[in-house]
Amino acid sequence: MAGKKTRQGSVGAWVAIVVLFAIGAWPIALVVLLVKLFGKDGQKRRQATPPLQTAAGTASRARKSVRSAMEPPAADQANAKRLEIAGGVLVAVGLIACWSPIEMMLYLGDVEPWYIEELLLGLALAAAGTAMLCRGVSIGRSLKRYDQYLAVVGDHEAMAVEQLSRTLGYPRDRVEKDLQKMIDKGYFGDTAYLNVELGYLFRSVQADEELQRQRRQEQAAAQTPRETEEGYSGILRKIRRANDAIADAALSAKIDRLEAVTARIFRAVEEDPNKRGQIDTFLNYYLPTTQKLLDSYAEFEAAGVEGENLRQAKARIQATMDTIVRGFEHQLDELYKADAMDVDSDIRVMESMLARDTASVERDFGLGDTAGQSDQER
Repeated sequence: MAGKKTRQGSVGAWVAIVVLFAIGAWPIALVVLLVKLFGKDGQKRRQATPPLQTAAGTASRARKSVRSAMEPPAADQANAKRLEIAGGVLVAVGLIACWSPIEMMLYLGDVEPWYIEELLLGLALAAAGTAMLCRGVSIGRSLKRYDQYLAVVGDHEAMAVEQLSRTLGYPRDRVEKDLQKMIDKGYFGDTAYLNVELGYLFRSVQADEELQRQRRQEQAAAQTPRETEEGYSGILRKIRRANDAIADAALSAKIDRLEAVTARIFRAVEEDPNKRGQIDTFLNYYLPTTQKLLDSYAEFEAAGVEGENLRQAKARIQATMDTIVRGFEHQLDELYKADAMDVDSDIRVMESMLARDTASVERDFGLGDTAGQSDQER
């Protein structure tokens, strides 16, 4: 109903322009024509904040929006073509109308008032035709850009203005103006709007909320310290997560022991960085492979299926875990091998020095004889 009234109003405006030209009120007709061509006539005002919709309503509107976006703007293209044709005709008519008074004034060498009136009318017609022709060409170029925007946006519910600018090679300001005009004309559906702050075209409030939710998650992830998922603490955390996901109590106890031994290995390396080279194989092969086995076991349990293949795979992992724990304990023991050798060496040296120093004292002070006599007296 609203569209019908708009079309009727548009036809009425054109009729008024023709009548004004016909009765000689061409200055008014020319002003009305310029307002009609370059004003905001017939454009739909968009809502400042689109209302929230139900899920079903949003899906329905999204489908309609996609279908609307994929349909070529045939009516606008036809209007542009009509403006170009009518404008060209008016330019020709106006120029022809101007020729007669100009010729008469040049031929007779006299300027009559009606010559000027006829000349001004012809110029007004030519100006009106030029305006219509320029407007038709402008609309045609805009429609070509609109087609490109629609092709890039496709069925996306959200699209960055910067992405459209880079893809199509148009300045950002022009893209924003074009998108706003397309929104006003309903190219993207009734709930579409341009979020200038974010620099995004949204077809619905839900798309806006989804994008902002994703950005909040990305910001939260970016603020998480790298060491939480990297380095020694990250490795231990992954082992703990795998253990938490495993329901088997016996296997979980073995993983607890595995985690404790691994933590002690990392602590030993942190206290003495020179030991870092001794755990290369442990870090690059044994730990990743063990982590993979634990994650696989957790996935097998979560599958909820007790087939023969899964049972065998889980049994193999359980049986292997004892060997893995012993291997990790051996790795920890190897880290302290040099320290143990140093301790043994220090003890041997100290025993030798104590033996030497004790014997020297007895000889120098005669403690040995005195001690012997004391024993005999007793």
